[in-house]
Amino acid sequence: MDPLFATSIYLLLGATTGLLAGMLGVGGGVIIVPGLIFIFEWLGVFDNPLLPSNSLVLFAVGTSMASIIFTTGTSAIVHYRRRTIDWSLVQVWVPCLVLGAIVASLIAKYIPVQYLKSIVAAVIFTLAVVMLLNRLPKVKSSTPKKWIPYALTSSGGLVCGLAGLGGGPVMVPSLLTYKTPVAKATATASVGAFCLSSFATTGYMITGFDLNVEKTLGFVYLPALVPIVLMSIVFAPLGVMLGQKLSKLLFLRIFGVLMMIVSLRLFYTILIA
Repeated sequence: MDPLFATSIYLLLGATTGLLAGMLGVGGGVIIVPGLIFIFEWLGVFDNPLLPSNSLVLFAVGTSMASIIFTTGTSAIVHYRRRTIDWSLVQVWVPCLVLGAIVASLIAKYIPVQYLKSIVAAVIFTLAVVMLLNRLPKVKSSTPKKWIPYALTSSGGLVCGLAGLGGGPVMVPSLLTYKTPVAKATATASVGAFCLSSFATTGYMITGFDLNVEKTLGFVYLPALVPIVLMSIVFAPLGVMLGQKLSKLLFLRIFGVLMMIVSLRLFYTILIA
């Protein structure tokens, strides 16, 4: 495999991630994880019989989590400076989100590859449906019952941790459903995603520590991480500019169709395996 060619592919993935994340306000994980799965399979990056069969998916998820630290950390700093973070919401919604992600990073190693792929595909398919419908459930009260945030975030953190997502797909719709202003919802979600990805990445680094693979930190693949982070940071502002000028609803639906295709493609690879 030509390292320059591989780096070019990762740079392209990072640029696409930054552009769509800035344009649509979605986390990069929903693009990075399936993208890396396809790229790793195409380039044969982890075609090593000595590695566990689920290593390819774990490297995609672990690398995605590591990249989210940088993107959401930048976003959280911006929200902090603008004073849009509601720390009372952070205290309630974030701890269980992080706990779920930690558990996910510790158990993912023991889940068969087909099940891991199925989780990623199912989560992306669900997000695609949500984007295409552009609807949220209706509730009568703006204050959820005490058990609801803990149930939503712990289960959501577990799923996001297994699928390589930052937690935004769980927190933002949940907070908006309970009538949290958009600015506070996105700000709280950025803090949650930063915390989730930080702890989950640590977990994926620890569980993959015993692997003898060059240029890795556990299940974080550095040759992919660096170009993805660099390009996503560069292209995210351009995505924000485009998103402000064009119909966000239209792009949500285009992105929903794209994610639907990606999820169906993942399901297909599972069926033919």
